[in-house]
Amino acid sequence: MPSPRQAPLFLVLALLMWSSNFIIGRALAGAIGPFTLACLRWLIAFAVLAPFAWRPLKAAWPVIRGAWPLVMLLAASGIALTNTLLYLALKSSSALNAVVINSATPVLVLLFGALVSRSRIGAGQWLGMVLALAGALMIVVRGDAGRLALMSFGGGDYLVLAAGACWACYTVSLRYLPSGIPANALMLLLFAVGGASLAPFMLAEFARGDAVTAMAAPQWLSLAYLGVFPSVLAFILYNRAIAVMGSARAAPWLYLMPAFGVLMSVLLLGEAVHAYHVAGLAAIFAGIACGNGLSEGGLARLVPVRKIVR
Repeated sequence: MPSPRQAPLFLVLALLMWSSNFIIGRALAGAIGPFTLACLRWLIAFAVLAPFAWRPLKAAWPVIRGAWPLVMLLAASGIALTNTLLYLALKSSSALNAVVINSATPVLVLLFGALVSRSRIGAGQWLGMVLALAGALMIVVRGDAGRLALMSFGGGDYLVLAAGACWACYTVSLRYLPSGIPANALMLLLFAVGGASLAPFMLAEFARGDAVTAMAAPQWLSLAYLGVFPSVLAFILYNRAIAVMGSARAAPWLYLMPAFGVLMSVLLLGEAVHAYHVAGLAAIFAGIACGNGLSEGGLARLVPVRKIVR
């Protein structure tokens, strides 16, 4: 279990790895079917984690069995649905639409958390969310608010919103897990259940000839990357961070993903840094500061934090 000072670092590392998911998912959209991509991703993650997590999973099985309905909900919302819906959406939704609509996810996390705990959302959290959202959108539209007015919405965009709702459900549900379930054991089980639920859809894509169409070595390496970093490492880091911080405190941090997308573009693609990048990042960090400025007691009343792992 990370300390309160380590938890934000765990969260940032997870978000940094997840920020590449849009880029790689979009790049693979024409080479591999969305269900095949999602299923193979979790199969790789399971194979990587199994040697380290099989024994802890067997040892924790009595506790896990008692929480089986919750485990199924986590596997469905966080593993089977969220990324699959995104991969489906990226076949028809533009990258701009996907990123803008996905910006609703932190708001959904905050709202779901308040709804489940039947608590009021504080003014500081609303202010932090608005600031962070404004900063993220400023980066996405490159400082030109007119681009939002020119956006048109289609079926794929609604899938992005549905994926955000699934992720909010996963994040808020994490706090109800009983203690005594090791992080690696939990993720191994979620990968297995989520991947198995996608297997029939992957087989249907193979039957139609849509599963794998143009996969070369770089695409296979990209798939392997998805199976290790945004899957195994990012999920374990994220779960541990939520266990310490709670979903309400973590919600504004999710807006760092557009910022990390900009960082990757600058470092990997040689793009220039503009004033709207700086202003957007400043707004995001101001929002995080506001959202995390409440007292620990206030946060506990809004979203009680329970240990996921020991």
